This record gives sequence, structure tokens and C-alpha cells, in this order.
Amino acid sequence: MALPPRLLLTLVLAVAAAGGRSSAQALGYGIPATDTSRATTSAPDRRAPSTALPVGASIGGFLSSRGLPPRPGRLVVTDTGLVFFSADGTLARTYPLIGPRRRHNGVELRASAVSLAYTDSALGRPVWLFRVDGAVFGTDKPGALLDLSGRPHWLDSLESREWRTDRPLVNPADQAATWLVVRSTERSAFADTLYALFGRPARSVGLVSPRGQRAGRLGEYIASRDSLALDPAHMNSDEQLRHAMTHELAHRWQSRAPGQLRTLWSGVGRIRDNRRYGHDKVSEHQAEAAAFAVHFLQTTAASGNPGHLSLLDQYELLVPGTRTLTRYFALQPIYAGHPLRRVLTISSTD
Repeated sequence: MALPPRLLLTLVLAVAAAGGRSSAQALGYGIPATDTSRATTSAPDRRAPSTALPVGASIGGFLSSRGLPPRPGRLVVTDTGLVFFSADGTLARTYPLIGPRRRHNGVELRASAVSLAYTDSALGRPVWLFRVDGAVFGTDKPGALLDLSGRPHWLDSLESREWRTDRPLVNPADQAATWLVVRSTERSAFADTLYALFGRPARSVGLVSPRGQRAGRLGEYIASRDSLALDPAHMNSDEQLRHAMTHELAHRWQSRAPGQLRTLWSGVGRIRDNRRYGHDKVSEHQAEAAAFAVHFLQTTAASGNPGHLSLLDQYELLVPGTRTLTRYFALQPIYAGHPLRRVLTISSTD
């Protein structure tokens, strides 16, 4: 049911106001280049056919913010930007339409906050994937986003907006709080699930070294010491912390069962998005697919709706291999009671 325009704008204004490298010894989950990279500053595209901002337009699809797994929902166009509403009602996030003014080669320009990354037909239908400030938004009905990504000249008449800066999960200067977050995560029920899948490291979870921080790593797994390190002070959400921990423990699995993973990985294609973490290295791609797979199983653990398999398609579109590892993990004892276990494992023979 469509929201009345006045109510829609009220909600939007309320939201706006609230508002690495690997080696045989160390493998690190870094800051994902795909989502933190801003659109390239360029001259306006005068060829775009649109002449007015399509306020009120709603585009259904899925959002992957900061390299994390996708959330289904919709983007709504307002007179000041875009607002993403997640389908489960737990997330509302604003994004600009046009970036701040910057000088480039002596010319003052503004980078578009919306750009078309690529299209993909792996699901049997075209899906458009757009970069939207710090996220990737995918949809099979792009509507107004196609016009916005064409950089219509009227964008330059809109008020400049600075890029959004995420608040850190914990104050980087507060070591006590940082250690408390790490210890709480290490002893959580979620961590127990990961240990059941990948095994528990020999050492307690530590903090990423200054050298690793300078390299932009949010997590590290050091195989020679069987140790895991995290850097919650440079993360912006609990979801990102859990994702990093899963990614690193997947590296532990890689180091201990390379033949098994090699067999599972047979026929998996590469990540298409050249800015998404894992695009250019198989080991990082595998760890991302494992983290996506665990996220899907945890997200759907409370519901046995087979329709969730369409959500798995979205995970697979962003990180190929996610479906394969989801089915493999669903066979493990820790997920014996998962409501989708049967449909996932039956489908694995298709």
C-alpha cells in the first residue's frame, strides 16, 4: 500500500534528523573497497533525458551496505535524496543524490552519489546494480535510478551534501571498551556457532596490530599461531563485527581443509563487482562467501518460509559461491534444526 505524500515526507524528514592482504601466515579482512569508494568525480552528463526530480518514486530491491550481505527493501526518492526502508522495518537510512563541491584539475565539480555499476542476468532476468554512496543497491525494476545514474544536469541545482560518516562501534581511544566488545563477541552464542563450523582458535581473540590497522584490516587470522584478531574500533556496527569474525574463521577452515573447500568450490565463478572485497583473490572470495552463507542461515533461522530462497539468490548474485556454502553448512550438526535445512539440502541435488 503506497504512503500518502505528506506522510512519506514526514517519515523521511524524521529519518534525516535522526540521522588485506593475505599470506601463508596472515589473512586479513579489510575495509571493503566496493562500498567505501566514492563515485568518481566527473563532468555532468548532459544527455540524460530527465528534467525533474521524481519525488515519491519507490524502487524495490536489495541493499548491500559497506560490503555486507544484502537486505531486501525499497529506495524512496525525496526532494533531498534517497531513503532506504528495509522490508523488515528495522532499518531506514538516507543517502544523498549529489555529493559536496570539490575542485578537480582546477574545476569545481560534484560527484554523483548514484551510478550504475553493472547489470547481471545470472538470475534469469536482468538485475541492475547501482552504487549509492556507501552501498550497492540491486533491482530488476530500476525506474528512476537509471535517470539519476545518468547524471542529469538538474542534479547540479540541488543543495550539496557531504558524504555520510559512520560512527564507530566503539571509541578508538577507549581500549577498555574495545576489549570488552571483543571479549563479549568471543563468548557469544554467535561465536559458538562459528566455532562449531570452523573450530576454535588455540588463542583468545586479540586486537589487530597497528601495522594491520594501517593496512586497513578489520580482522586478521594468523595460521602459524592459530590466532584471530579483530578491530571493532574501526567498524560501524555489530553486523560488521560478526561478518569480520566469520570471514577470519573461514580462513581457519581454508588452512585446515583446503581439499574439501577446493571440491566445494568447483565451478564457482568470480565476483563481478571489481570493487567488492574478494573480487581479485580466490581465498578472500571464499571467506566472503562463507560469511555470506552464515549470515543467510542466521537471518532465516526463525522462519521456514521457502520464499527465503529468493533472498539467497541475491546473496549469490553479489558473491558467487554463497549458495554452495550455505547448502554445505546446512548439513552440519549445528544447523540440524534449521527450518530451511531440508529444502536447502534437497535443492543441492538440482
